[in-house]
Amino acid sequence: MQITVDAWDPSFADNPESPSRSDRAVVRADIELEPADWRPLDAPASGPRRIVVVDGVRRIDARVELLDDAPERRGERWPGLCVSWAAGAVACDLDGRRSAAAEASVVEVAVERGLFAAVDPGADFGRYPHRRTESADPGELIASAQAAMAELEAKVSSMVAMDAELSVLDGPLRGRTRLPNSVGYIKSHHRSYLQGDMNAVVERLRPGQRTPVFHLMSGWPRYTWYLRLPGASSRGWAGVARLEAADDLSEEAAIALADATAASLPPLGSAAHKDARAPQNLTPIAGLERRLKRMLGDPRLLLRSVRAASQESGR
Repeated sequence: MQITVDAWDPSFADNPESPSRSDRAVVRADIELEPADWRPLDAPASGPRRIVVVDGVRRIDARVELLDDAPERRGERWPGLCVSWAAGAVACDLDGRRSAAAEASVVEVAVERGLFAAVDPGADFGRYPHRRTESADPGELIASAQAAMAELEAKVSSMVAMDAELSVLDGPLRGRTRLPNSVGYIKSHHRSYLQGDMNAVVERLRPGQRTPVFHLMSGWPRYTWYLRLPGASSRGWAGVARLEAADDLSEEAAIALADATAASLPPLGSAAHKDARAPQNLTPIAGLERRLKRMLGDPRLLLRSVRAASQESGR
């Protein structure tokens, strides 16, 4: 098997999201309040004293092409991606009240790499062990890399979750629902799941307030709610994050997690002069992302190693 390296910058055409889904959303809104009684809810006076924030980053180091030189399949070609990804966790010790007092420290980090391709290169490819994908579709390659990062995030989360009253996992909770006291944290919104008066409740949220918990089925089941962070306009959807909890929790447990997020996350919102994604990109997440990106290594050196491995494959 010969492997050639694409001359393009590996970052081009990298879609950070998994392939889009068109699942129809089914909402059950009477989990915490009847739909007619929906209103913005204030955070409780006290919250968790220790939370853990988990995030991951990934980078395409090289785009490659695998050429089969076996006589019976000579000339067949498959695309591949050499990818690095990392995950880490930050522990935030709060004072238990709704204040900005918090001490944060990185408690766990991990880095992995892989060659994502539908066919096995048949030999070691430098620092990138083969990861088989279901198809050679470029979207499938990226989705597989994203899934590998989510798997590493779940592994890191399981290492630290028992030490925290609340674990906040950046991104949807899908595939990570078995972690205790965990919520998924979604910073941006590509669709609205609420209609009419309930959607208007989101727009009326003040900083630190949340919507009632509702149940959502859109591809997979979970509890979810919206929370407005401080530092942005209090109108519309500015500064609003959406959170998710596992479907197998009791309604009371999901509501307790919603209260915990409302009490603990607003003080961690980032400032606009420091972060273009403020306030939803929580300060611990922003700091962790910077560290993880450094840990991925120098992309130029890694690309050089990929080209060296490619030359070895052709011998």
